[in-house]
Order: sequence, then structure tokens, then C-alpha cells
Amino acid sequence: LRIGYSEKTLLAALGEAAAYNTEEHSKPPPEIFKSPLEEASNIIKQVHCLLPDYDKIVSALLTEGLWMLPKTCKFTPGVPIDPMMSKATKGVSEVLNKFQNVEFTIHYMENDSVEVYSRHQERNTDKYPDVVAAVSRLKKATVSSFVLDCEIVAYDREKLQIESFQKLSTRARKKVDIKDVKVDVCIFAFDLLYLNGQELLQENLRVRREHLYASFEEEAFATSITSNDVEEIQKFLDKAVNASCEGLIVKTLNEDATYEPAKRSLNWLKLKKDYLEKRLTRFGTYCCFAFHGRGKRTGDDMKYTL
Repeated sequence: LRIGYSEKTLLAALGEAAAYNTEEHSKPPPEIFKSPLEEASNIIKQVHCLLPDYDKIVSALLTEGLWMLPKTCKFTPGVPIDPMMSKATKGVSEVLNKFQNVEFTIHYMENDSVEVYSRHQERNTDKYPDVVAAVSRLKKATVSSFVLDCEIVAYDREKLQIESFQKLSTRARKKVDIKDVKVDVCIFAFDLLYLNGQELLQENLRVRREHLYASFEEEAFATSITSNDVEEIQKFLDKAVNASCEGLIVKTLNEDATYEPAKRSLNWLKLKKDYLEKRLTRFGTYCCFAFHGRGKRTGDDMKYTL
């Protein structure tokens, strides 16, 4: 109907409706400082980021009430969430200036079942039987459940080289038998969001990474360095580009380093070769006129008629 409706509108309405409920368990607790309606809306949105399942949220609202929702609806293996995302930046020095002042998930349940979800919460388990087998094999015996944040890329095992996304997209999509897989993949694990019944989202990245390294036998974690040196990060970026990677994701390690689902945060910054300043390509043409850029190209005349 084009009336400006969005899922955030629905979540806010659900929270406010629950706040208007006159049942005893929906009365606001005395310690809240915001208006009950604003607080109710925020609670529903936060809970939906961790458990995007309306059936479970509404059921908990009716049985336990609004203010108990953060305790009754928690991040759960088997229910995909929107991942935390990075913001683009134009250079290594800009990354450090910002920090001086800051996709697939794999779910392993206690019944030994494995689910693979894309960043858009699409179930991809049947498409990647080799990934299911790999994570089951590589987890240590002490691990009973986990949610792993990772990248799955096409990989040439003879050349030991990452291949293009187009190569990955040629894999069969449904009911793939592991013996029929023709495009090999590599799993680059870079974050652990849940481990052995314990949610890790509020832990900083250093702690989550320690749990990650301690919980799996390594074949290929995501390659990383810990640094605040411009030259070292620039060399690492060049190395990543030369290895056929798009670039780097730079993250805070200790301060402001929790995992925030469904949020594009300045605590994670993206460095890609085509974002960087002073990266120009020469053309044997001349420009007739240009249009002002939009989005990440704001301020530059990036659309040309040649």
C-alpha cells in the first residue's frame, strides 16, 4: 500500500500494545527511566534481534509479560539472526582515527544437528553437506552446542587459493550429496556467538575469539592480526588483496567490542581496495558531463558520460 510500513513499525506497535495491557505482569517496573511506551518499543526491538520469531515472542508476552521478555526470549541455536555488519571507510589512517575516540552462521545443536544460514537468514544446510561434515569433525569433544559466524568461500585446494563468488554460486542448491560436490569450499571462522548453552554476544571480541580458538581444531580460522600501527595494517591489506580477498574487516578488540545483531556499527570498519582514496584507473576517453555520487560516493563525481 506504500504507507511507510516497515518491520520496525510492527515491532514498535507490538511493544506499545503490550505496554497498554492492564494485566499485572505488564505494568512497568519502577526502575525504568524512559516512558513505558518508549521502553516497551525498545525491548521488543532488542528481543527480536536476538530471537526473530514472532510466535515465540508473542507467546512469551502473553504468558510472562513484556518486562520479562529479555529473560524469556534469548538467543537460541537453530534460530538465525541478522549478523552484525561493518561500515565502509576510505583508508587505514581513517580506521585508526575512528577507533581512537571503536556472511554465514553455522548452528550446532545439542542433538548433534547442524544448520547453515546465510546473512539474510536463508537456510542453506542442504546446499553445503561438506560444511556440515567439516564443523562436526573439527569441533572439540568438549563442545556440545555453538553458533559460529564465518565466511564460506570457493577454494582451489591444489593452488591453495580463494576462488571467485561466481564459482561458489555454481554449486547445486538443493539436496546436494557430499560425493557430488564439484566446487570445494573453505570455512573462515571469525566469531563465536554461542557456546555450550551460553550466549556470548555481550562478551568482547577478545573473549569470543579465545573461546573460538579453544573450541575447534584449526584448519583455517580467518587470518588476523592485532595491531594499531598504520603501516602494519596497510601491509596486511595489501597481502589480503594479493591473496584474492576483497579486503579487511577491522574490529575493536576490547572496548565497545560486543556483538550487536542486525546493526551496522562503527566498531567494525570495512577496508576494500575499491573504497580506498587515491586508487584511480586510467581510461583512454574524455568526459562530457558527470553526476554527483550517492551513498558511499557522496561528494565525488562518480557517474560519468564518456
